[in-house]
Amino acid sequence: MDKFTSKHIAFLILGTSVISLKTYPAIYMRSGGKDSWVAVIISSVLIILYFLYILSICKKTNNYNICDIYKKALGNILGTLFLIFFVITLIMTLVESSSVEANSMHTNMLFLNPPWTLLALFIFPALYTVKKGKVSIIIVTLIGITLIMFAGINLSILTAKYKKFKYLFPIFTNGVTLGFIFSLIKSFGMYGGIAIVFPYLNEIGDKVKLKRDSFIGLLILVQMEIIASTGIIMTFGINRANNISYPKLIQTQLVSHFGFLENGELYVMLQIVGGWFVKYIITFFAIVLIFKQLKIKNKYIDYILTIVVFIISYYCSKNLFTLFTLLDYYTYICLINFIVIPTIVFTIFYIRTKSTASKNVKPA
Repeated sequence: MDKFTSKHIAFLILGTSVISLKTYPAIYMRSGGKDSWVAVIISSVLIILYFLYILSICKKTNNYNICDIYKKALGNILGTLFLIFFVITLIMTLVESSSVEANSMHTNMLFLNPPWTLLALFIFPALYTVKKGKVSIIIVTLIGITLIMFAGINLSILTAKYKKFKYLFPIFTNGVTLGFIFSLIKSFGMYGGIAIVFPYLNEIGDKVKLKRDSFIGLLILVQMEIIASTGIIMTFGINRANNISYPKLIQTQLVSHFGFLENGELYVMLQIVGGWFVKYIITFFAIVLIFKQLKIKNKYIDYILTIVVFIISYYCSKNLFTLFTLLDYYTYICLINFIVIPTIVFTIFYIRTKSTASKNVKPA
């Protein structure tokens, strides 16, 4: 348990990618309308192809070090610059995790508690977890994702009778609109958190079954997202769903058995609080790994980063409308820095490595 293995990759994939689309789907649903669930299916296929493509390049070049790949692909200066962009996006992901968790709990359940108290109870325990190293990251991620999956299965069963398939159809009544394209782009960008896993690839010891285990994690991820997106539309209808900031928290309020058992909120609280906590610590440790690969050493850097994230998250989480505006921009930033740029960089790296290898082959 003192090192990452290929079996952990599935949990890392789920920990970084599952929670964003489930918590604030209005970001892409307001663009795509009733066809949003189709956009999620397409973006789900794309994210599988994207991650397996990156893994294939790493396997063919036998290089899983993201810092080394960026520098060899783009050169020392340009590679470092784009790595800085990648790290900045990771820091923005820390702000996303803490801000959304605090705002969602404040807005829907703990209105009397100011967001800064929820942030303090979230960020500082996360720092303690990260400071304990790999073992704590592995244990918290394994337990957290297992409980989140258990809660998700139970929620699907409990809310099944409130869902209506008729809300999903007909699709494309106005054809493939610009709104649908934006919905596809945004949902794909929200999947972009999967790139947080890249710094971990170099830490995995036995990589023989890495692609297989990753594929299993990806399949679990996309089915969870497709079920979640269709479930929200089937429960509320698209017009009502688009007017709810955090529909999962509202969806569980429908659950009632025998006239007195109404505990659906407990499941979704576990999903949201636990899901964002897991994403936060995985992201934070990814930054630690990149600093380690770049040989950046400062014993105070984790504390400085935590304070900076706390201050920014405080201002982001105070106002719901401001937060969602920022999340909309953040989605596009993720698409660029977590998907588009890594695809280009890894492709250039593969072409350069292949070209260098062919030149080094001596003629018989």
